[in-house]
Amino acid sequence: MGDFFYYGQKDTIQRLNELAGRGAVVASYAPAVGRSPLGGPNGYIDAAWIDTATPIKSQFPISVGAGMANKYGYNYLQGGQGQRLYKIATLEPTVSSTYSSLRIDAMVGGWGAYDLTAMTIIIGSRVATAAEGVNVEWSSSRFIPVNVRFLAYLESDGKVSVYLFFLAGGFAQASFQLMGMQITTYTSPVAVDTVTGTPVWDSSASPSEPLYRSPRSRGMGNAPTTLQGTSFDSIVEVRAQDGNTSSVSYLAGAPKAHSMAAKQEAEALRIGVSANTGISYAGFFNAVVSVGENASPFALGYKLALKARDVGSGNFTPTLFSITGNGTVYVPLLKAGSSDPSLLRHSICRGTGQGAEIIYFGVDNAPAPSVAILASEGVGSWSAPVAVLYIGKNSTTGRSVSAGGTVNTSGNDYAEYIFKSPACGVVSPGQIVGITADNKVTDQWADAVMFSIKSTAPSFVGGDSWANDIGQRPSPQAGPAPTQPLRREDVVTQHPVPGTNPPEYEDVVTEPGDTDDEWAQKQATYTAALAAYNIAVQQDAEAMAAFDAALEVERQKVDRIAIAGRVPVNVLGTLPGDYIVPVQDGAGIKGIAVHEDDLSMKQYLHAVGRVISIEPDGRAYVMVKAV
Repeated sequence: MGDFFYYGQKDTIQRLNELAGRGAVVASYAPAVGRSPLGGPNGYIDAAWIDTATPIKSQFPISVGAGMANKYGYNYLQGGQGQRLYKIATLEPTVSSTYSSLRIDAMVGGWGAYDLTAMTIIIGSRVATAAEGVNVEWSSSRFIPVNVRFLAYLESDGKVSVYLFFLAGGFAQASFQLMGMQITTYTSPVAVDTVTGTPVWDSSASPSEPLYRSPRSRGMGNAPTTLQGTSFDSIVEVRAQDGNTSSVSYLAGAPKAHSMAAKQEAEALRIGVSANTGISYAGFFNAVVSVGENASPFALGYKLALKARDVGSGNFTPTLFSITGNGTVYVPLLKAGSSDPSLLRHSICRGTGQGAEIIYFGVDNAPAPSVAILASEGVGSWSAPVAVLYIGKNSTTGRSVSAGGTVNTSGNDYAEYIFKSPACGVVSPGQIVGITADNKVTDQWADAVMFSIKSTAPSFVGGDSWANDIGQRPSPQAGPAPTQPLRREDVVTQHPVPGTNPPEYEDVVTEPGDTDDEWAQKQATYTAALAAYNIAVQQDAEAMAAFDAALEVERQKVDRIAIAGRVPVNVLGTLPGDYIVPVQDGAGIKGIAVHEDDLSMKQYLHAVGRVISIEPDGRAYVMVKAV
C-alpha cells in the first residue's frame, strides 16, 4: 500500500488496527466489485467505523445482549387516531425451567410536559400457578396515565403477551426500552386491532386486582397534574445519612393551599390503621391545615388541626388538637401526665410525692413563678358545696395557700359557719343574733350569753366543715352521649372488564358500604347505647338531686356569722358613731342605737358594732366590734 490510506493518514497498519477495534472485519482477500476490504460480513463499510464523530443509528430499535432480547429506542406518538395496540414482548409460560422476565423503562403521558411521567415495570411469568399469568412490580414517578398504558394478557398456551396501548382519540406519547431474560421482543411491533388471551395486568387498573398499587409507590389519581402525591402499601421510612431511622422528615402542606380561601381547611396528612375484620373498623387521624389572612401579622391565621375518623361509621370528630401561627394551642380535653379515666374534665398530673412542684405559671426566665401549684396530700379535704376553686392542703403544715402579696376580695367581712340551736328559726342577713353557752346561734334572748350579726357579704368564711358527714359530691357517670351512626355508602370506581378487547369499563365497588344487616346492627347498637346513656343520665340526676337535698338539710343547720369587718345591721334611726346594742324584744333579740355619751359599760360590752354610715334603705352600716 502507499503512504496514505486516506488523506492525512500515513500509518496504514495503525489505521487498520483502529478500524478492526471498532468492529470492522479486515479481509485478507480481494473484495467483490464495489465492496471494501474493511467491510463487515456483507462486505459493505459503515461510516461510523471510520469517523468517531458519526453516531451509530438505526430507524429500528437497536438490539444488544444475549439473544438480542434487550432493545432500546422505541418511540410512539398518538395524535387523535383510533385505538392502537402494539405487541412489544412475549414471556414464556410458567414451568419449572422458566426464568422469563421483562423490564420496561418508559416515559409516557400526554404531549404537554406536565402530562409526562416516568414508569418502571418489572414483569415475571414464573408464578405460583399458571392461572396467575404474571407477577408485576411497578412504579410511576407522578401519576398513572390512562390514555397510554401497558397491558399483559395470558395466552391459551401459557405465554404472556405484553402490549403498548393507546386510547382512541387521545394525544399521547411513549418512549421506552426493553430488557429481560427468556423473552421475545420485536424490533418493529405491528399494530393489532384485537388481542387474544385473558387480561392479567393493566398499568392503569388491573382487572384481576382492582385498585392495584405497587408495593412501593404509585402516583395518585388518573388526571395528570403536578399537585398529586404518592401512596404506599406499607410504611414510609426516612433514614438519616448514618442509617438511623429517627431523622426528621418534611411533609409539604395541603395540595389545595394555593386555591384556598383564608381560614379554609384542607387535608394535608392521614395517619391511621387498617381494620380487624369482624372486630374493628379502620380509622385514621386526619391532619388539616388552613391558610391565614393577608392582614394577619406572622400568618396568625395559619392553623394545623387533628381530627379522627372511624371508617366504619364514616364520622369525623370535631377538632382534637390545633395550633395556630401565633402559638395558640387548643385541645378539647387535656390529660397531661394523667391516668384519670373521666372523660369530663381536664387533668394535669405528675407522679410525685406531696410538696413537689406540679406546674408553674409566670414570666419566662423569671427567678420565681407568678403562680406555682405543688402536690397536696391528695385526699380532697374541701367541703361539698359547689365552688369555683378547690385547693387541697399539705398534711404536714396544714397550708393550702401562701401569697407573696395581698389577697383581695369583693366581700366586706370575715365570717364563720356556726351551727344553729335546734330552736333557732330562720335568720336574715344583718339580723342580730345571740351565741349560746354551747357555741350555737340563737334568736332567743334568754339563751344568749353574747351577741353578733349575721354576715351579708363575707370575703372569707371559716368553719366550712359542716357538710363533711355527707361525703363528696358525686361525679357524673354517664359520660358523653353516643354519636348517631351514619350509613356507609359504596365507593364505586371504573375498572376494565376482563376479557374485553379493546377494554371496556364497568363500575366496581372498591369499598363496600353497609349491608342492610350491618346498618340494622349499627342502629341497634346506637339505640342500646342511647338507652343506656339516658338511664345513666337519669341516675346521675337522681344521685345529684339526692346529694343536693342532703346538703340543703345540713346547710339549714348553720349560719355565717360576722366575726370582723363591716356589715349592715337591721337597725333603723341611727347616726354615724352610735353603738348598736342588743336588747330583748319579747322572747327575741333586736338592736338599738346608743350614742357614746349615753353608753354604759355593760352596753359597750354587749354592743355588736359601731355605726360608720347609713345604707340607702336606712339601715345602719357598722364596723363589727371584736369581743
